[in-house]
Amino acid sequence: MSTIFSKISKINKQRVDKIESELFLLKSSIRQIEDKIRAVYDNIDGLEIPQNGDVSLLSLFQEQRKILNRQKSRLLKELSAKNLQLAQKYEEYKKAKLEFEKIKYLEEQEIAKKIEKLKKEEQKSLDEISNMLYKGAVN
Repeated sequence: MSTIFSKISKINKQRVDKIESELFLLKSSIRQIEDKIRAVYDNIDGLEIPQNGDVSLLSLFQEQRKILNRQKSRLLKELSAKNLQLAQKYEEYKKAKLEFEKIKYLEEQEIAKKIEKLKKEEQKSLDEISNMLYKGAVN
């Protein structure tokens, strides 16, 4: 049964679904960044300080370590930004879901009123029919 709230409810539902898919994508992105961070940590742990050789090997080791630390730092900043986006998206989701629930409730109330009105009209019609049949049977 369609009400004045049906279209609004449908739009709100689409909005909630869209935000849910955006949340899924953000969570997936966060997992990927976390995997990259773990890989960088593994690379850092895998580095071995050269025990002998010339100074260039030590310089190469230090440069590799700096590169990995910069990469780790960049990924941690990116992760922090994504977590902030996720928190904001959750707030947006809560508001959209609440709005959807409000409209859905109003729609259900409107449908209940229409059903009640239809029942009263049906009862009225049945009463009129029974009166007409009674009057016809008396005459």
